[in-house]
Amino acid sequence: MASNEHSALDNTQLHVPKDFSSASANTALTKNGSNALTWADDNLRRMQHITVAGFFSKSNTSEYAPTYAGGTTHVYDTVVTDPTADAQDAVAQAQLYCTRAGYVNAFGGVVACSSGKTVNFKVYKGTPADESSSAIDLTQLGDTASEVGGGNTTTDVFAAGSMGSSASFSAGDIIIVTISAGAASSTTARFNATLEIVYND
Repeated sequence: MASNEHSALDNTQLHVPKDFSSASANTALTKNGSNALTWADDNLRRMQHITVAGFFSKSNTSEYAPTYAGGTTHVYDTVVTDPTADAQDAVAQAQLYCTRAGYVNAFGGVVACSSGKTVNFKVYKGTPADESSSAIDLTQLGDTASEVGGGNTTTDVFAAGSMGSSASFSAGDIIIVTISAGAASSTTARFNATLEIVYND
């Protein structure tokens, strides 16, 4: 009997799921909606969700990100430019420092905004250099999410399109979310959103 123990068998003698050798990397065998076994992307194991929330009140069309100081994330009050005007500002504004390569799979949430006023949300990546004060070039990921407010007591839902594997980042990148007004007119917004991150491995 001892010879039949798993530790004594070759890999070729061990049972593996059907089609295991031809299954794509980072997939798992699971039951689909029809209760049939199928290989599916194992995103859940590699996924992270990040809350991005804040308050915004401006009368211009500049893009803003939050400033982090003293253990507190302040209102979206720091202008973001490309390249960033100051590397330190970019670090303070980042919602995520990427320790592994991956992509932004989704970005969306809810916003309450001044009636009839448009707000725009964008997701950027940038690559800071070690021991450098140089400005950081930013690249937008996915589409701009625009929403026309229904009033400060009305909830509107927004989402950025064209996310997924094409909205990729590398290890060492930072992710920054910005908000801007659609026109140079007094615009106030409160929002709560989620960045859905999927790592490659």
